[in-house]
Amino acid sequence: MADVVFVYPKTGFDLKHVSIEFPLSAIHASSMLDKEGYKIKIIDQRNDPQWKETLKRELKKNPLYVGISSMTGTQIHYGLEAAKVVRENSDKRIVWGGVHASILPVETVQNEFVDIVVRGDGERTALNLAQAIEKDKRLDNLKGICYKDPRTGKVTNNPEPEPEDMDKFPDVPYHLINVKEYLKNNGGLFSAVYSKGCPFGCGFCCNPLLSKRKWRTYSTKRIVDDLEYNYEKYHFKKLKFNDENFFVAFDRIDKISKSINDRYEWECQARIDSAARFDFNLLRKRGLYQIQPGIESGNDRILKLINKGLDRQRILDYNKSLANTGVISTYNFMMGFPTETVKEMHDSVSLALRLVKENPNAEISAFYIYVPYPGCDLYNLAMRLGFKPPKNLANWALFNRQQLYTPWIQKNIEMLKNIALTSKFVDGKRMGRLFENTWLPNFMPNILAKIYQRRWKKKDFHNHLDNKAIDYVTNKVVKLF
Repeated sequence: MADVVFVYPKTGFDLKHVSIEFPLSAIHASSMLDKEGYKIKIIDQRNDPQWKETLKRELKKNPLYVGISSMTGTQIHYGLEAAKVVRENSDKRIVWGGVHASILPVETVQNEFVDIVVRGDGERTALNLAQAIEKDKRLDNLKGICYKDPRTGKVTNNPEPEPEDMDKFPDVPYHLINVKEYLKNNGGLFSAVYSKGCPFGCGFCCNPLLSKRKWRTYSTKRIVDDLEYNYEKYHFKKLKFNDENFFVAFDRIDKISKSINDRYEWECQARIDSAARFDFNLLRKRGLYQIQPGIESGNDRILKLINKGLDRQRILDYNKSLANTGVISTYNFMMGFPTETVKEMHDSVSLALRLVKENPNAEISAFYIYVPYPGCDLYNLAMRLGFKPPKNLANWALFNRQQLYTPWIQKNIEMLKNIALTSKFVDGKRMGRLFENTWLPNFMPNILAKIYQRRWKKKDFHNHLDNKAIDYVTNKVVKLF
């Protein structure tokens, strides 16, 4: 069988022992190819400093194509680096997939370093594409792709396939990566995703566009069997469910958590209103140690604007209900929404402080800055307020979760930068927990938390000398471009 190469580009926050998890998008996209006997090579830029040489060696094996994962923002920059290596060293097709390419397939494929885009589910399309290229077939009947004629440059965007029953997909081929090496470098954390989509309609999120608010999952039995097999094989210490919203179905969570039965700790992403439906004390006994809910805002007008389905009081009530469960609640916030005022951003800051005060297990993951994604409900409002979207793939690389380019935030850039930076330290807990296996002194997060909590209460978001120092160190260590 022929070879297929997948590249997982750097994301912009890739720290060994902290944030490098499995390249799940590449692993899942490889599943049907692997089952059919194709030889798969996954190159992860984040943990292979010699990735260019690795890629060049793989190109000499004459693969059918090279697939590249893409999330909007920094990963596009590094994906283009990989694509340039392919173009300069071979004539192989360059295939982009992932969220960004699925949202903007035509614009993506117009880039000189993109030949084909795979939209949405990659499992079956990746296989169909390999078979078509191997047999030199035309691509005009291949659903789920957007492609460019190499001679004329004409772009063809084929129809989407019907969403597939996930149980028809093969087992996730974790053997395609060095699982033990990843576990060694990230504290024994195993990563998995067992569902696609989300039934909710948050106005800032691209999921309603991509999944049409349909939620699909592997059967519960299959999930339980898969976890059992991988735990026996790899003996991981912790498990992270990377599903967009893990707590959609009550029976599913009950059976999965019962099967885990505290043999290892696990975490997941979930809406905070899930607390009203689940017994978190019971889930803690079964191993759940952390949930990551998106709060987004502490202002009721903004929560309504973004169609979050929550209000400030319900968030406070849910947080209190979680306070005695022993489950860590790591909250994500967002700011810089169109029409959002400084006062409304301050409401979010105040809510974050109150959540941490009223729940000893509460943490603040970060305050991110809103990015307008085409197809999202807020996008038209952003356009009316002067947002000029990038005209090409390369310029979308600037729009990461801390972007500073939307026009309505320009008067408050210093404040937003300050909140975004200090939010990672303001709870005094999360950074110490994440960096416990690194050089960071244990006392540092507590000191910074006291400083930043005092400033947040005063709404002092000036660019102090310590902020500049942390920003400098962060950029040196993370190597943001």
